[in-house]
Amino acid sequence: MCGIFGFVSRRELPVALVVDALRTLEYRGYDSWGIAYEVPESVGTYLAVFKQAGRLPPKLPPLPTSPIALGHTRWATHGGVTDENAHPHLDCTATLAIVHNGIIENYRPLRETLERTGHHFRSDTDSEIFAHLLEDSLERAMTESRLSESPDLLVEAVRQAFAQIRGLNAFIVLHLPSRQLVAVKSTSPLVLGIGTDGVFVSSDAVALVGHADRIYYLRDDEVALLSPDGPRLFDRCTGEPRQPQWELLTLRPADTSLGGFPHYLIKEIHEQPRVIKRILRERLEDARQLAELIQRSYGTFFVGCGTAGYAALCGSYLFSRIARRHVNAVIASEFKYQEHFLTDRSLVIALTQSGETVDVIEAVQAAKRRGATVAALVNVTGSTVARLADFTVPLSAGPEQSVLSTKAYTAKLAILLLVAHILNGSEHVGIDVLWRAIDGMEQALAPATLDRIRAVAEHLVDAEHCYVIGRGLSYPTALEAALKIKEVTYIHAEGFAGGELKHGVIALIQDGSPCLVFSPLDETRPDILSGAMEVRSRGGWIIGISPEPDEAFHVHIPIADVGDASPLVTIVPAQLLAYELAVRRGLDPDKPRNLAKSVTVK
Repeated sequence: MCGIFGFVSRRELPVALVVDALRTLEYRGYDSWGIAYEVPESVGTYLAVFKQAGRLPPKLPPLPTSPIALGHTRWATHGGVTDENAHPHLDCTATLAIVHNGIIENYRPLRETLERTGHHFRSDTDSEIFAHLLEDSLERAMTESRLSESPDLLVEAVRQAFAQIRGLNAFIVLHLPSRQLVAVKSTSPLVLGIGTDGVFVSSDAVALVGHADRIYYLRDDEVALLSPDGPRLFDRCTGEPRQPQWELLTLRPADTSLGGFPHYLIKEIHEQPRVIKRILRERLEDARQLAELIQRSYGTFFVGCGTAGYAALCGSYLFSRIARRHVNAVIASEFKYQEHFLTDRSLVIALTQSGETVDVIEAVQAAKRRGATVAALVNVTGSTVARLADFTVPLSAGPEQSVLSTKAYTAKLAILLLVAHILNGSEHVGIDVLWRAIDGMEQALAPATLDRIRAVAEHLVDAEHCYVIGRGLSYPTALEAALKIKEVTYIHAEGFAGGELKHGVIALIQDGSPCLVFSPLDETRPDILSGAMEVRSRGGWIIGISPEPDEAFHVHIPIADVGDASPLVTIVPAQLLAYELAVRRGLDPDKPRNLAKSVTVK
């Protein structure tokens, strides 16, 4: 989940560009940060390391230029949030620096062995172990070859050190004597970039915008050696040279800027209608091909985590309702406990924004081991899930830099609704209802609706608990709305199926308890309104999100009636409410505590 970045160049570049890249990557973790770079001296060069706990400060003292540097922004796993545990980490000679994303699962026995052989550790992290393993491997390789500065020796040392660790990991290594970087990974992402100023490597392509023209997603079975003369690739198992297939970096600076908004979260909420338009323009043929795969399958499964898991659950309702087809929606982290009934006729559809979520990757790998076909709805086309899948539908949502997922969620729903209609033979209806949803989302983002949501936020700003109910298509929306509120406001929010109120949940209601009620104009309306009235009669304060008002509502937030596309529209007021609450509570909407965007560790 951590963000890592490095560069090497024939000329000196500002070290500050590493800091800027870390700001772009900070959604991957912001417990601590650090940089390392070469500093020339009259008697020889040395590695300067600056790191500290906490988020990157808005301003830093002036930084020098350097031909080589790397940096890291951390989501803590092993070791507390301290300056010492921040990355980069050095070996005993202070000529090797490493940054790491992942977890070394066998770190304890490795550390014990290294300490017995005289290595001195400065941190409590598992990450530092790799610097010392590499130190030993490099010393051994140099002794055996009697060559001190062979680039291939550095690659060989990294290969040997990486072979000793267990887990899903990505490293960038800076070797001061040869002025080179080495990148190596297993599942955790790394992207190489080539630009006019040098060679770059990052855990996400968004940090390469403005620096690289061409990119390459490093494979698990490769090691990359980055030198001022350019990158070289090697097979991680054999050490044989590889030839990468570079692709153009299509992202532009405008894709990653705030665009006049105060936070990425509110910017991305407002981008949702445009994303659905893009899907209708660009992804119709992909939706048709996915429908063909589903038609040929014998057993279809949606898998996803968090927000993507709720999109999967909503998809199961859409497929039942529109396509008259049963689809199993499974939380990706639980999928490996239910994989036993997969066959070579099964189809597993992975839903993921980043394509790097480790639980989704493991679900995909389990499916492939059993011969199932894998499709993916994924936002990052070069990601691990995209490469593993037999067929991929890009979400076309653009970079999502707030930790909270919004536009990727509605993109998944739009594609699933379209596919359901294609399976039903009513593609034209699916297209029409999505255009209606676009209009409805724009109405939900209009000033009049925003004013009502802000008034609700003022009322709820000091709330400790919040409940959200829905039925049918609105049940997954209730779960997603509650997730958005608790993710970014830290208010305890729970989503429930409306029919479950009398089976225990209503015991939580007391005088003043806020309750969001999703009530589209469908067959669920009479029952959900009945439940809302029961909550109100016990003192609950009811916020109704519905095309029409009702006596059960204390506050009515009007939305458009868009039929089966209601989940795309009803979620927008809940996203806006979560944002407005976070702002009023003095919280950072883009970087909620303890969370990171791309969950690449278990």
